Amino acid sequence: MRADAVRNRQRIFDEARDAVAAGEIDLTLNELARRAGVGVGTVYRWFPTQRAMLEGVVQDGVRSLTSRAHRALEQPDGDEAFAAFLRDALTMAQERPGLFTVLISGTDETEQTLQAKAELADAVARLLDRVDPEPRPAPTMTAEYLLKLLCGLMHALSELPPDSRADATGVYVGMVMRGIQPQRR
Repeated sequence: MRADAVRNRQRIFDEARDAVAAGEIDLTLNELARRAGVGVGTVYRWFPTQRAMLEGVVQDGVRSLTSRAHRALEQPDGDEAFAAFLRDALTMAQERPGLFTVLISGTDETEQTLQAKAELADAVARLLDRVDPEPRPAPTMTAEYLLKLLCGLMHALSELPPDSRADATGVYVGMVMRGIQPQRR
């Protein structure tokens, strides 16, 4: 790849990443081209649709979230591991607004996104399996449901003043933990 093409690609990606980080998940590709200082065709070469752009920008976030789930799986206590992952996921989502937009959607455009989401769902399912078996976790809780619930919690957190989000995160994690094991003594 030519050096100018590499620079253009990086400028496009950087502008897209910055926009999504600022909460501009509906950034048009024409606006992205303008901000990056490149032609629209150059943007479409790397991101054929707005959705592909969003997925491309947050894929590293999905992989990072999966890594956090894998680290949580290394903790000896299943309940603590699961709660730690929930806290990490909610904290991370506050830092990357587009992440849960991609996680909640069922209309992925790229194979990389599908694969990354499948790996995350697998890790979350294993975390759920490790939650203290006495009493059994609610049988209807699945990794897919949990990821969608996390998206809802992220939205709820985004509506709060920033200085109250850390406390609310703790409250939400406690609610989820009690919800998946409602009969805990």
